[in-house]
Amino acid sequence: MMRLFDNRLWGFLPLCFFALKLWQYAARADIHQVFWFCNISNLVLAVAIFGRVRNLVFICAVLLAVGLPIWVFDFIVNGDFHPFSVLTHTLSPALGFLVARRLGWTKHVIWQTAVYYLLLQLIARFFTPPALNINVAFAVYSPVRSLFTSFWLYSAVNLVGLIAFTWLMSKLLKTTPHTDV
Repeated sequence: MMRLFDNRLWGFLPLCFFALKLWQYAARADIHQVFWFCNISNLVLAVAIFGRVRNLVFICAVLLAVGLPIWVFDFIVNGDFHPFSVLTHTLSPALGFLVARRLGWTKHVIWQTAVYYLLLQLIARFFTPPALNINVAFAVYSPVRSLFTSFWLYSAVNLVGLIAFTWLMSKLLKTTPHTDV
């Protein structure tokens, strides 16, 4: 079964999911929304699968998986549901983990995940309006605002949580990480 996920053509699925989200936001003239972690990670996942960049496949799967409960919470609280988001938040991380298990990853994936996360934060800060708070790059996520007195503390907690989740997923997938870069 795992050999099935050797094919680079699997990259077309997250690419299609990204294209659907791009179409959704462009149609509403809300194009900044495409900069959310989940949307960008679909595009990067597609490129990583096409290029067989194993660490990046794993990293995107982790980012997409960690975003699932946040997305579910958000659409329950705010009622902003779109069917394309189901593809982004369920099929893409599943596909990413299946491909990652086949390709493996290196010991560097933990710190590379942190760098990817910080890069997405910077992209959001440079290319999106602060009022949208894309990737919570400008302010604490409103439902947990009372728990954090500092945006930087909140961001650090998110980063530590992401690193812990990345480590956990790397252990749960039970594949031997590659030792090369």
